[in-house]
Amino acid sequence: LKHNTNLRGLDLDDNSITSAGFEKIRSTIDDPSSLNAMESCNHTCWVDRVEGNEQGMTPRQRRNRKLYQLLSTRHLDGSNARHLNGELGEDKYTIKLVPKVLHCIKRYSSDQTA
Repeated sequence: LKHNTNLRGLDLDDNSITSAGFEKIRSTIDDPSSLNAMESCNHTCWVDRVEGNEQGMTPRQRRNRKLYQLLSTRHLDGSNARHLNGELGEDKYTIKLVPKVLHCIKRYSSDQTA
């Protein structure tokens, strides 16, 4: 499911999936552990019972919403800088990536209602 590009929807209602099984499915479409993990998630398939995974959205809209939510949550925690340092590295060239990251944040935030 993580690398799926064909399946467009998965309805899990009335299935006897355990909480561990559901968590595994959820983590394939929404993994907030890092920007890279979130980027590598499945954005093609709509899965019911997963908050924020709205039906009728394009894969790009799903991806943008997930990344926006991740960045927003980190902002509320005051941890964006710490996470970005860990994900991008702390060498002298990292500062050059910040404008690109901020551009992405702006782009994703404008797509949050899509």
